[in-house]
Amino acid sequence: MDTVRLPSFAKVNLHLQVVGRRPDGYHELRTLFQTVDLADELEVELGGGGVTLEVAGADLPAGPANLAHRAAVGFLERWGGGRGARLRLRKRIPIGAGLGGGSSNAAAVLRALQRLLGSPAPPPELWSLARELGADVPYFLVGGTALGVGRGDELVPLPDLPERRLLLALPPLQILTREVFADLGELTGEPLEPRISSLVQQGRFGWGALAWCANDLEKPVFRRWPELARLHRELLEAGAVAARLSGSGTALWAAFAGEAEADLDPRRLTVDCRLQPVRTVSRAAYLEER
Repeated sequence: MDTVRLPSFAKVNLHLQVVGRRPDGYHELRTLFQTVDLADELEVELGGGGVTLEVAGADLPAGPANLAHRAAVGFLERWGGGRGARLRLRKRIPIGAGLGGGSSNAAAVLRALQRLLGSPAPPPELWSLARELGADVPYFLVGGTALGVGRGDELVPLPDLPERRLLLALPPLQILTREVFADLGELTGEPLEPRISSLVQQGRFGWGALAWCANDLEKPVFRRWPELARLHRELLEAGAVAARLSGSGTALWAAFAGEAEADLDPRRLTVDCRLQPVRTVSRAAYLEER
């Protein structure tokens, strides 16, 4: 087998706390990740020398500035035995939306090459490469529901939440992560929200805990982009039982009772955005995808 095709799924942050600054210049996070079925498509083919990347569906660099390209180079330099690879990536996950598209692409490349080359990378070393590539990349080696600490790159897999529909609101905006963190202001240094922490420790974190979930990055994002604050408010007014910004991006996810989001009339929203229904993806389903 010389070719692998697999989806490169998006994620949402159900909860995100910024609890402090780290000596390495990053921020210390406590976040709850969840995979959703919005996905890019990736094809990886062995052969040739070096790494080539073709990107369709988005205006992105196809060379070393692309995280998927860097992932392939990093893997093949360590475990490729002189092999090269051709990557073909079709983008569907919006850029700069906080849905982890670039990190997901990088992890999908690592998973594909691991499979194509007979799993030459020892798991700890593969994990280390993922962390070098980006803080969210290790999560996409795991998928499902997980707690991220440190930069978000130290993962505690959690029991999967029951599958449910979510609605993504996707405005045509992009946000640079560094701008959001630069505007964050004073940090409280608080630990993981105690009620969430208790449920996580008991293995009982469920959808009912959404009432306690938050995103500390909403304050600086909503301050700089007030239209996103308005969109958040309008989703709640439209009947969402919870709505949150995902990561440091522009996408908001909303959870509705039952399948009510299917009836949400976009004309009720005054902010220009695309509405994308998605379903959550369990870890088992995520890791089965090839």
